[in-house]
Amino acid sequence: MATGTVSTYNAHHGYGTITPDDEGPALYVYFDSIVGEGDRALDEGQRVEYDPTEQEGRPVAERVRPL
Repeated sequence: MATGTVSTYNAHHGYGTITPDDEGPALYVYFDSIVGEGDRALDEGQRVEYDPTEQEGRPVAERVRPL
């Protein structure tokens, strides 16, 4: 799993971005990719781990877990 920091996250719209620790391109993160029960929002500046992948030619974070 890779690690990074939540750059932006809009709980109302259910998506945001993660800046990876390895200085690669920012990844999109979507509500349904956050692991957990109940309120699965992320906070800007929060550290997370995730599986990097690609969807429709864009880098995306899957199985996102707060650290």
